[in-house]
Order: sequence, then structure tokens, then C-alpha cells
Amino acid sequence: MDSAQLEKALNEMPAVTLITEIPEIQNAIAHLLKSNQEMREFDPDNKDPDFIQAIKENAELIKRKEKQVNITLQVIRERLGEAAWREMGSNVKEFRELHAHELKAEQQSQQSNAEKNEEEGVFL
Repeated sequence: MDSAQLEKALNEMPAVTLITEIPEIQNAIAHLLKSNQEMREFDPDNKDPDFIQAIKENAELIKRKEKQVNITLQVIRERLGEAAWREMGSNVKEFRELHAHELKAEQQSQQSNAEKNEEEGVFL
């Protein structure tokens, strides 16, 4: 779902449902982070191609989920006002601070893999 479609869907949700969106997204992010951590612990030398692929897919999904949180916050602000936006924004900030280490590790891992893929390209 692209950003415009997501925003449209969020605008059509009842306010009560809209407020529950961010905690649900954050729950999914927390599970993805935990899953990646467990796969890295199980395969510390990055030798299992299935784990490598799963971690990469999870990292990309985490990135999309973070964008989804930002769009949801924007819709909350527009529909429910500043007070609701500040409250939800505070919760988002707390979540991101709590998981800052894992989120940063995911970003670094993604950058490292992108650089590795560039280095492994075809040389003529």
C-alpha cells in the first residue's frame, strides 16, 4: 500500500480505531526486531542464506512500518487535533527510545549489506 492509499484508509477509520493503529504497528516492529536479533544470535557468522534473506526482508518491513507510524501520526494530528497528536507522539518517541539500539542496528545492517552488494557487483 502506498502512502496516499494508507492516508486515505486512515482518514476513513473511526477515531477509536485510528488511535489503536500505532500501538499495533509498534507491536509488529518489536516482533520483527526480536526476530532479527534471534536469527543473528543463531547465525552469528552470517552463513545461512535463508537467515540473511529473512533479516533483510524484516529490516525493509521495519522501515516501512516506521513510515506508516509517521503517516498515522500526521492523520491523527489532522483529524483529532494537537492534544491527541502530542500524546501519541510522546508514545512513539518513548517506543523509539526504548528500541533505539535495535533500530540503529537494523539501519547499520541494511547499509552494510547494501555496501557489500555493491562490492560484489560485476567488474569488467
